[in-house]
Amino acid sequence: MAKRKAVDNKTPPDKPGRLRDGLTWRLSDPGMGLLERAGLAALYMSLRAAEEMGVKDELAPLTWSESDLKSDSVTVRSTEDDKSALMKLFEWAWQVREGVLFFPAVHRDTAMKDNRHLRVATHNGVFSTFLQHINVQPKLSREFHIVELDVGKSLRFSFERPARRVDDLDQPLNPKTKRPFKKKVESFTVRPVNEVSKLLTGRGELQSGTVELSSWVFPGIAPRYDLEQAWEGPATTAVLNMLAPIACVFQRLPNEDNTSLVVVPDVQNLEDFDLGRNSPTIHGDPVWTDLASLSDAGLRFLSIYQTRRARQELSSGCRIFAMGTVGFYNKGQCIRKGVVDIASEQRLLRRYRLLEKHLGNRWCRRRMETEQKPAVTKKKSTEKSETGVPEANGFISVPTVRGRIADNLILGQPWYFDLAEPLRWDHDALERQRKRRPGISIERIWYENLSRYQKEPLMNLIREDEMWDDPLERDFAHVFWEILGALYYREKEAVDRGGSRSWGDRIEDLNEDIRRNLTRAKTGPLLRETISELLARPVEKYRSPTLRQNPGLMWRLIDRDWKRGRDLALLALASYQNKEKREGTGTDKSATAAD
Repeated sequence: MAKRKAVDNKTPPDKPGRLRDGLTWRLSDPGMGLLERAGLAALYMSLRAAEEMGVKDELAPLTWSESDLKSDSVTVRSTEDDKSALMKLFEWAWQVREGVLFFPAVHRDTAMKDNRHLRVATHNGVFSTFLQHINVQPKLSREFHIVELDVGKSLRFSFERPARRVDDLDQPLNPKTKRPFKKKVESFTVRPVNEVSKLLTGRGELQSGTVELSSWVFPGIAPRYDLEQAWEGPATTAVLNMLAPIACVFQRLPNEDNTSLVVVPDVQNLEDFDLGRNSPTIHGDPVWTDLASLSDAGLRFLSIYQTRRARQELSSGCRIFAMGTVGFYNKGQCIRKGVVDIASEQRLLRRYRLLEKHLGNRWCRRRMETEQKPAVTKKKSTEKSETGVPEANGFISVPTVRGRIADNLILGQPWYFDLAEPLRWDHDALERQRKRRPGISIERIWYENLSRYQKEPLMNLIREDEMWDDPLERDFAHVFWEILGALYYREKEAVDRGGSRSWGDRIEDLNEDIRRNLTRAKTGPLLRETISELLARPVEKYRSPTLRQNPGLMWRLIDRDWKRGRDLALLALASYQNKEKREGTGTDKSATAAD
């Protein structure tokens, strides 16, 4: 039966080093892929954390000196056998406190140490990715708790405590196996600690040949046709793979199955990575547990990571993979559903910081009508009755359009591309909305959510010079606003003349008619026809003054790139505000008032 080999491990050493003689890992060693380098960073940070917390002596017989922790390598030694040193290392690096994982390497902050709700995102992320399978890491039933973020602001969080299986002596023997049934009890260690013995010989030394680890070191790659099984490689590389989750960042998509996101950093310098990664803002803020897409998660990590760096110009980036359930695998088994690589580029990160500034997550009261629903919506009454914990009075709203814009940024496209098309991660939530509104398409519901809840943030993004490569694009949006203003004024006149329909109904139908026609314009000539028809509707005196002065402004952009023109028109439609509001001179908050 074929086995899955260690990634890029072409030349495994014949005899791995012994800790007694000093064992060194380097970022440049053969076989050091993305996860292995992250594992080396986790080792470096764990040892640094032991020094900062003043518990270095408690890791004996594992020893190291200041000169052993370099920017590109780590060296450790043992005064006894390898087993004693490695057990101390893993027991220190993989801790469990109050039923939640505690990583000293990244949870050095006092608040992170004493408040488990700040570590829950990491805990749930590890348990739903690397340690997801029940045969890899048993878990107890999910617990639900309430945390107060601020006065009058609470959130609900949940987690599963790690468990181990023991004989259930309170039940009779299993009649089939003639052995006791098993039951789960709480465990204060997790699989990486318990699996250290697989790396050792009977004499407690690192094995000289290849070792085999459970498939948790390749999270999300489900075995297919018996061709992908356990990981195989040298014991020294296995040590790093078993530490790698500590350096990763874990978040999720607030969709139906709470798809987990794992950010694996591209570590190029251990010292610099320790300075940037050890930040509670990256992984400890409950407001930022949920993100809108893989690109959103990666860009947020890099933007915070670089602002805290000693050197701002970096070449390293990260890889993000999403893990969730699919119908053709066993229920509860998560597989990889997407992978994105992001390179670190300064302008890209500046744009993302503006995006996060104007379209950030926010806490909302449950009674408020918002775009996003709570991440956990199933069996709400059952959870409440089983746990006895009251519902939190709020939840975190995630602007889903931020995911689309983040995807555009990393692809090098204008940030407004395909803004009217929902991401595949949002289809389940949109489908539930569609079923409550028969006859309405998913695309229309997405666009209504966009124009209803993200109108002002989109306008703020349009005002940012950093977001634009070509001034002509913003001028195009300005002209389209003037066209819309004229069309809205025409509808107002119809109402004033005593029309049978209300102002709100007229504007809603007009906006949907414009959106539908723009969406159907799949070629340059069709788009020119659609916009020409809009320009012909109002009488001459209400037409766009900017377009009268510069009649070729819109057509130059459409002739050069018709799709860019169509997406700009849809952006202008979704973000429309009256002239006073756009220029910041009025107080009218109506999103559809005429100019």
